[in-house]
Amino acid sequence: MNISLSMGRIFAIYITVLLITPTVSQAEGRWYDQTILENGTQLFQQNCISCHGVNAEGTLDWKTTDSNGKYPPPPLNGTAHAWHHDMDTLRGTIREGGIKLGGTMPPFNEILTADEIDAVIAYFQSKWNDELYQKWAGRFLKTETPSISQPPKIATLSQPGNNELTYWLKKRLGERQFSAPAPTKIDGMYHTEFGSDHAYLSNDGRYIIIGNMIDLKTGQNLTEIAKRKTASSEIAKVKLQSKAIFPAIGAEKAVLNIFTDTSCPYCKKLHAEVPKLQQAGISVMYLPYPRGSVSGPGYQTLKQVWCADNKAEAMDIAKDITTGTLPLGNCIESSMVDKGYELGNKVGVTGTPALFKSNGELISGYVPYDRLIPMVIGSK
Repeated sequence: MNISLSMGRIFAIYITVLLITPTVSQAEGRWYDQTILENGTQLFQQNCISCHGVNAEGTLDWKTTDSNGKYPPPPLNGTAHAWHHDMDTLRGTIREGGIKLGGTMPPFNEILTADEIDAVIAYFQSKWNDELYQKWAGRFLKTETPSISQPPKIATLSQPGNNELTYWLKKRLGERQFSAPAPTKIDGMYHTEFGSDHAYLSNDGRYIIIGNMIDLKTGQNLTEIAKRKTASSEIAKVKLQSKAIFPAIGAEKAVLNIFTDTSCPYCKKLHAEVPKLQQAGISVMYLPYPRGSVSGPGYQTLKQVWCADNKAEAMDIAKDITTGTLPLGNCIESSMVDKGYELGNKVGVTGTPALFKSNGELISGYVPYDRLIPMVIGSK
């Protein structure tokens, strides 16, 4: 990532200061409050707008290097990659500068204090809409953020209700979907899901543990079991006609659901070996997952594939197995590309190809067919 908060350009700052106003509603339900946002607005005015623009919009050609081989300042308003990174990464980039990342931003460690750096982050995060912010927060909840001043209105209960258990979660992440907290084998500990995260809440809802819970007696990874159950259940909800299917040849021995991107080299490499999987009795069912979301290089091509009458044939064309013409990607079925991206994020996809067995077990990345077949056939 390149967060170029550079002071390198000289502009009439006193003119552009008048153009920036904090979005009051964008402090509600977030880690920062209105005071932090107002401070961040002022600091951004003083240090950042000469490169990143008045509203953190960056430069139009931020993806292309300049004559010196350096990347221009990117947008920080949610249209680039800032939301892909946790607070520590954002802080570190501002503190240490972006030169080592291929940018031009100088280090700000001697210009801004730690609290001021957080305030700057609060300002450009205020430009993110609620949906984008919640995606970021759901992914990076464990990041350190300032304390919430408003105390909870609940006490520790032996059998707390769902609203009481998710009180602090909602204060951190805003109003979003959490699975109903369920008791675990540990007294006073409850399991919940949000986004792709599986977490464990104390019975007052204040403390959260994000990670693996392992039963040392049985050796079971209870978190992995829960993740597989969620993945299997969510993927099963997708209708067959919304997948690009390459059926097993002969008796079907297993089904492999694969989140794919047509621009992914390893996805193409795996796709060339799909006939080997079919001959082994494995049905391959593709789901779309544009790695860069709407701005990814494979996004439009995936829409074209999903608009085809025969998605399998279109997939062969898109992945250079055969030649042909793809339809326009403006049909109703093309909405599956966005749904596939959301589904992938929910079940823990972080890259492509992402392969899911029928039991919900995830195999990340390309695996040669001769190794993959026994992995899949051995566990349906």
